[in-house]
Formats: sequence, structure tokens, C-alpha cells
Amino acid sequence: MGVMRFRVPADYDVNFQDDLLRGYVTGQDRTPLPTRTNLRGDTLHLEREMNDSGAVYVPYKISGIGEMMTCTGSLMERAQSYDLSIELLRGKINQIRNQYAEWQIGGLHTSPELEQMTKQATHLLCQAILDVSENPQKADQVAHQGLTQAFKAADFLMSRYTSQVFAMRHARLPKFDTFLGCKLIQSPPEHLREAYRLAFNAVSARLAWRDIEATEGNYNWSQADELIEWARSNDMPVTAGPLLDLTRNGLPKWVLDSTRNDPVSLRSLLCDYVDTVVTRYRGKISRWTISTGSGGNFDLHLSEEEVIRLTASLAEAAWQVDSNLEVYLGLSQPWGDYLTTSTFEYSPFVLADTLLRANMPFAGLELELIMGSGPRGNYTRDLLETSRMLDFYGLLGSPIHIVLGYPASKNPDPQADPAECASGGSWLGFNETSQAQWAGAFANMGLAKSYVTGVFWDHLSDLEPHRVPHGGLLSPEGRFRPAFDKFHELREKHLS
Repeated sequence: MGVMRFRVPADYDVNFQDDLLRGYVTGQDRTPLPTRTNLRGDTLHLEREMNDSGAVYVPYKISGIGEMMTCTGSLMERAQSYDLSIELLRGKINQIRNQYAEWQIGGLHTSPELEQMTKQATHLLCQAILDVSENPQKADQVAHQGLTQAFKAADFLMSRYTSQVFAMRHARLPKFDTFLGCKLIQSPPEHLREAYRLAFNAVSARLAWRDIEATEGNYNWSQADELIEWARSNDMPVTAGPLLDLTRNGLPKWVLDSTRNDPVSLRSLLCDYVDTVVTRYRGKISRWTISTGSGGNFDLHLSEEEVIRLTASLAEAAWQVDSNLEVYLGLSQPWGDYLTTSTFEYSPFVLADTLLRANMPFAGLELELIMGSGPRGNYTRDLLETSRMLDFYGLLGSPIHIVLGYPASKNPDPQADPAECASGGSWLGFNETSQAQWAGAFANMGLAKSYVTGVFWDHLSDLEPHRVPHGGLLSPEGRFRPAFDKFHELREKHLS
């Protein structure tokens, strides 16, 4: 049994201490390890089966930034406790320096301003290290200042990176053909359709099983048919899916009830649904996200090997209808946070790599970047951490679609998935302004990456049933939220 210990600042926000228990240790391959985390007095304990060195990810409140999943550098186990705020600052500075050096090798221009910001954060780290033995409280205060400075430096680095990448890409191609759209279950209201076409150039029809066949044998195609015809009549490319959501509450209740502990019947039903939907829209939709949540299912009682075989079978069912279909593999929680508390061992990256190497012609991956909403989404990360994760998946050599979502409020949302709530960190809180800032920043980052071929918002309107509470671009009153304007600006600036 290996244990890492961290001294938590004595004045740390008591309302946020429970989030510290979501911390975990990763291996050298970035895979989260099963971790038992507890807080004993002012010491955070992270226990795991092995005792190798590793990086520690801990949710932490960064003044002026928000509540972010923040990582240390690689640490060895030792009897003495580490100082949490100091190690998180050291880890963030190392992340900035390493990424800056890597991008400079790739041609990123140097930035005296960024180097000065990083130098200031490093100075604060050194000061905190010198103070900690005699005055831990002062050291924590200095480290907190350094964390704010480091996160601002990380955002500045991302701004420099995206600006230069856009300049280089636009020099070759004035407008990109990247898809920018929303996940829709029905076409927008008549009076909003022109606004949608001005902000987006594509449509993603959700076609979820729970919407299409809520009770066995009773199909409702009306909304989906109208949506697809509307998109096609307006020359907007249509992608569809995920057809099957293998996470909690993702499948119709009647399916779970009739196939419990019977994986053969489950696979048969799922493949039949894929065959039915793909056959119906053959010739109208050529790009499908076949499933999502393959790594984090909790209701299906399947082993990892069974999940992989099931996912492969679903894709084969689609290709049997039309061998030319572009089939995407969907992944929720792409950082693999679920591995810290589940019996699964494969990270989402390993799961994707396994399926891509199985001589199956997957066209690409669809990664969910839903933050601040749980348990479906990820704990909030900053742009630099997210960019590094996307580049890691980019090593697989497949095009990537990303699905974005962030709540605009913490209030109850009667139309949202009842299992979901606004939790898991925040980007300067949950309000329409923070949602707009988050949406603009993360969509901009996605569009800058050449391997990202599609950026989609999780849902358009909070008037309709949806997953992310208060996550729509339209409020329950039918009013466009400020986040909608961010997509309009990006469409005008970058896309055909």
C-alpha cells in the first residue's frame, strides 16, 4: 500500500474541503489510479496499491480563476507530508515551461511577457519554499498568489498559441471547413432558425434511444425526421449520435429491465437499434457517433473486455447497413476520472487505441468536454490542461470531434437529467457570463487545432429535455444567452 500525504493550508476554504477528496494519483502514462482519499485534520492522504512515484491531481480553489483540477509534478512517496499549495504551484509552473518549450520547438514565437509572468510565479514559489519551515501560513498565502499568477500565465500562453496557429492556418486557408454546431433533438423554432444558421454551419442530431423508443416497439421519428430534413434543405452537414449512451441513465429503462445480467440479449437489442436507425437515414446521414461512455458504464454490469466487444459489434452493425459510413467512437470523461473509484483498468485513451488498432475503420473520436456538471462531466480544468489532453489523443492520428457543455446556473433545472447537477469546480462561478467566457475560450481552442474537425455544443435550448443543467444557449424563457454570441463571432471569423 502506497500513501502520499499533503499538508492542507490551515485557512483553506472549509466549504471547499470536500472537493479535495476527489483527488487522485496518476501513473507515468497519465492514467488515473484507484485512489482512496481522506482528510485527517490538516493532512490529505491519498492511498493506492502501488508505491511508485506519480503526479497528484487535486481540485483546488484558485483566487480569481475558479475551482480547478490542478496537478503536482511527479512526486515520490515519503513519510514526511508535502505542502499542497507549494506542490501544486510547482506542478503548474513545470507544465507551463514544458509546454512553452515544446511549442517553441514547433515554431511558437518567444514572448517576453509570458517569460516575465512565469518568472514572477517562480519567484513566489521560491519565496513560499523559504517561508514554509518557519511560517507555513505565510508560505501558503504566497503560494496562493503564485497559483493565481501561474494560471494567468497558462491562459496567456494559450492565447499566444491559438493566435499564432490561427494566423498560420488562415495564411493557407482563409476559412476552415471545421464543423461548428449544436447537438439537437429537434429543429430550432421557426423564428430562431436564421440565427442558428448565422452562428453554426452544421447540425448534430442526437437520435438517442431514450428519445426515439422510450417504450419497447413504439418509435417516435417525427422530431428527428423534421430536424434532418431542415438541415439538409439548408445545406448544413449532418452528423448524428451518439446513438447509444452506455453510461448511467443512458439507455431506456425497458432495455435495462429486460436484459439485466444477460449480455447476449443486450448486445442483440443494441445492434438492432443501430441497424434500425442507420437504415432509416441511409443516404441522408453519413457520419455517426455510434456510442459513448464505453469506459464509464455503471448500469450494464459488463467487464471491460465485454464493453470493447460490444462497441465493436455496434460499429459493425452500422457498417453492415452501409460500408462507407464514417463511424466515430464517443468517449465521455476523457481524462478517465472514473478509474479512481471503479474496477476498470483501461483509460479512455487505451480503450480508443485498442479499438482503433483492431483493424476497424473508425473515422475518428468524439470527446465530451463537459465541465462543472456531475456525475456525467469532468471536474473543471483550465485551457492548458485541456489542450494537453487533446494533443495526447491527437497522437492516435484520428480526427476528433469535441462536445462542449457548461452550466449557466446552479439552480434546479426541471428539464435536465435528474442525476446531474452543477458541481465539479467552476470557471469563475455558474452564471451566463462565466458560461459565455468558458464557451468562447474552449471552442476557440478546439477550432485552432487542425485535427479537431468538429466542435459541438451539448444542447441548444433549456426548454427541451437535456443533460447539462442550465447548459443551453437558449434560456428557459427562450432568450439567447451571451454564449450564443461567442459562436457567432467564431463562425464569422474562422469558418466557411
